[in-house]
Amino acid sequence: MSMDFIEFCRDCGIVIDTLPPYGVWSRYPTVDHPRKRNGAVKWMESHGLVQNHAVMSEPRRWVRNERTERPLSQDEVRRARERAQIQKRKEQNERAAAIGQMRECWKRLPALRDNHPYLNRKGLSMQGCGQLRIDRDLLVIPLYRKGELVSLQTIDPEGNKKFRHNCPVKGATYCIQRRNSVVTCFCEGFATGLAIYQSIPGASVEVCFNAANLVEVAKQRKVSGMTVVCADNDWQTAKKAPFVNPGIERGTEAAKLMKCGLAYPEGIEGSDWDDARREWGEKGSMKVKMEIMRKARMVIR
Repeated sequence: MSMDFIEFCRDCGIVIDTLPPYGVWSRYPTVDHPRKRNGAVKWMESHGLVQNHAVMSEPRRWVRNERTERPLSQDEVRRARERAQIQKRKEQNERAAAIGQMRECWKRLPALRDNHPYLNRKGLSMQGCGQLRIDRDLLVIPLYRKGELVSLQTIDPEGNKKFRHNCPVKGATYCIQRRNSVVTCFCEGFATGLAIYQSIPGASVEVCFNAANLVEVAKQRKVSGMTVVCADNDWQTAKKAPFVNPGIERGTEAAKLMKCGLAYPEGIEGSDWDDARREWGEKGSMKVKMEIMRKARMVIR
């Protein structure tokens, strides 16, 4: 039975040799990205879930064939659950240590005082960057969840992004708050959020960092007032894999959860609202404002 699940994982591109711990998500390398741990598997004896994050937007489900496979003995199940508990405690301790180290690092970093090369390259100003810090040539963005600092994202001058190792991103955001704002905008990337903030004078922006986390944030938030999800339009992904557009799909899901509006850029070579602002030229910011505000909806609690 274990080999059958392992073969199923391998068919999904996961590099795995032994049965994973029982009942918890475990990360593994993938065939297409062997140096990363883009594979996630969860085994629960009679069934399991497998996701190769590099190529799959949703997990695939595996179910044991009862007619051809021997069920695990009680002793085998007990040992698997013990391994899972040990693994879970280990991961919790490692994550707690990583978060503690990250917070100490954050305290030592100086505030961003001058415009960063990444922002210059994007044509963005310092407006909305009051919470940012720098680490040598890296722009450092804080991620908060329920008011607590849980992770950091760094961006180098060329735009390469990296999250703090072993610190959680799920449900966390970078909030660019504005007093007496007239609309709250939820988006994926930092530059996208900054472009929206600088284009719409009355907006507060919640940066969620990726499409999947946009949905996680939407599940937790109880919004009210004018609200809009400013999704990416991953039309290039849809061109390679028909009917798959993660930005619009996840954006639609998030908007339904919050019962708010949905806006995404159309007819551009890029994919997000910052791309749209730059492609639309001199009046790009004004058009971004018009398109987003046109789709915003009032949420009443």
